[in-house]
Amino acid sequence: MLSEKPATKSQEYAESIINTIREPLIALDQDLRVVSVSRSFYEVFKVKPEETVGQLIYDLGNKQWDIPKLRELLETILPQETSFDDYEVEHDFTTIGKRIMLLNARQIQQVLGKERIILLAIEDITARREIEAGLEKTRKELEVIKKSADEASEYAEGIVNTVREPLIVLDQDLRVVSVSRSFYEVFKVKPEETLGQLIYDLGNKQWNIPKLRDLLETILPQKATFDNYEVEHDFTTIGRRIMLLDARQIERVSGKARIILLAIEDITERREIENGLEKARKELASTKIAEDEAREYAESMINTVREPLIVLDQDLRVVTASRSFYSVFKVNPEETMGQLIYDLGNKQWDIPKLRDLLETILPQKATFDNYEVEHDFTTIGRRIMLLNARQIERVSGKERIILLAIEDITERREIETGLEKAHEELTELATELKRSARVKSEFLANMSHELRTPLNSINGFSEVLYDEIFGPLNEKQKKYVNNVLTSGKHLLLLINQILDMAKVEAGKMKLTLSHIPLKSLISEIALLVEDMASKRHLQMALEVAEDLPDIEADELKVKEILYNLLSNAVKFSPEYSKIGLRACRKGTEIEVIVWDTGIGIATENMGKIFEGFFRVDTPYSRLSEGTGLGLPLSKNMVELHGGEFSVESEGLDMGTTVRFTLPIVSEKAV
Repeated sequence: MLSEKPATKSQEYAESIINTIREPLIALDQDLRVVSVSRSFYEVFKVKPEETVGQLIYDLGNKQWDIPKLRELLETILPQETSFDDYEVEHDFTTIGKRIMLLNARQIQQVLGKERIILLAIEDITARREIEAGLEKTRKELEVIKKSADEASEYAEGIVNTVREPLIVLDQDLRVVSVSRSFYEVFKVKPEETLGQLIYDLGNKQWNIPKLRDLLETILPQKATFDNYEVEHDFTTIGRRIMLLDARQIERVSGKARIILLAIEDITERREIENGLEKARKELASTKIAEDEAREYAESMINTVREPLIVLDQDLRVVTASRSFYSVFKVNPEETMGQLIYDLGNKQWDIPKLRDLLETILPQKATFDNYEVEHDFTTIGRRIMLLNARQIERVSGKERIILLAIEDITERREIETGLEKAHEELTELATELKRSARVKSEFLANMSHELRTPLNSINGFSEVLYDEIFGPLNEKQKKYVNNVLTSGKHLLLLINQILDMAKVEAGKMKLTLSHIPLKSLISEIALLVEDMASKRHLQMALEVAEDLPDIEADELKVKEILYNLLSNAVKFSPEYSKIGLRACRKGTEIEVIVWDTGIGIATENMGKIFEGFFRVDTPYSRLSEGTGLGLPLSKNMVELHGGEFSVESEGLDMGTTVRFTLPIVSEKAV
């Protein structure tokens, strides 16, 4: 029984490390059946221990793991090589969707027997690939981004949502302006309860953290940037978390308001790993494991972890290095092992800040985290690294060794710098576009006012002539006068719509709210359009709910919205076809749908329909009958009421559906 105690403790030590490592890890026997699985494997791939341990790996998750490339690795490549790294596998799991994974495999001999086991470490690089694709896409889009303020805003939001770590943007009053997708996912909050809120009020005041207040209200006003500010807090939704905060203050182009970028790195699991390894080290010191077995296990563990890791003796000479250290820094084992760290890579590692850490700071403190070093390597170029150092006592109890973990944060810093630069450029562009839009709106308003007075006179005299006040007209004269009158009315409609658009763009359009019987108003507008429809032999269908409630709205503007949409349906529909309107209550809103079976909208034109003066020629009516402003003006008036507006079409000759909502009681009326 005594001879079994070391093996039991060794097994317990191995299990502790497997469950501490953050990336999914699975151990297989020589028949490819599961011996042991890390906690993270269960969490990531949504499986349970009782349906995993003892199973053939291909049968896991209802045979989701029966992957041809995995079979090739385990049955063809691995029997010929004892280890294999960065073997890329792409697979679509029914439970968690499509994943791209890098597999690291090791065959090692069990401690007490002759059989061999396989260690299989799995790194999910799906998000990284998405980030790479997203960043490449945004880089190309930035070259042509000088188009509009809307595009500029969308680009900035795209970068924020591409960054993997949680990111939050605050205004100078510490209210939330924008939030990355990962922030919502990690901290279990929703956009409607986040945007515009004071940061301390988020999540039912879970973010009212003293150390966060200290950073935002005391430290940051004195320093424009701050990195690796550690905050520990117990959230009611996600439990205890240890976070590193990176903060940046950015001045807007206008020179007045400032915004704050706050990046959040969750290092809870990293600390748990460190604590687990420290606990495992102490337990290892009390076991009687043979030194060669312990060394083999330690080497397997070091070479399974993807983060570059190097072990130094008390004289700062290299005892061992992880596989990733060699691959990242382009060095060979024969020119590394036993060397003074400063001599590595033709003295590339003789870095003053590294000397300061190893020779000054570490002798006074047994551990040190997030020590930032920036250096230009001749082999791999400039790198920014965070160093985590630990001094641990060997089992012998005399000598001490140093563990040095290296995290390359060069790309993260480049993303932060790029985001700041893009934000400055896009804010400047948005300001310029708004200035141009204001000048355009003022010009159109002034011009329209000047034209409307003489045009009213022309229309008035034309109506007098047409009514034969000054004597009878022959058919030719009537035709000429009618042409003048029709063109004048069209031009007056255009001028009025231009004035309305100018008011919208200048933010001067106001609502005059009143109690509106919407059902009777729809009937009134339908009668106006019915004459137009009958001339084209169109069948008009009205489906208005009997219990349709009255609403609080601007009656003239609601009439204009309905008339614009129904008259458009008439203009763009062939003779003997159908148009229609449906209206019903949905919760606290009224939904109205106007549809037709006409020429539809080409896919390439869907993005242009809300641009001013964009019109589509139609074989069913004269082009001059439309102004190109009815649709964007209707959308603006709906949104001014607090409603939503959308247009749908499956393509040419497939008809069009316009859908909008209006609140039953306007927020402006409360």
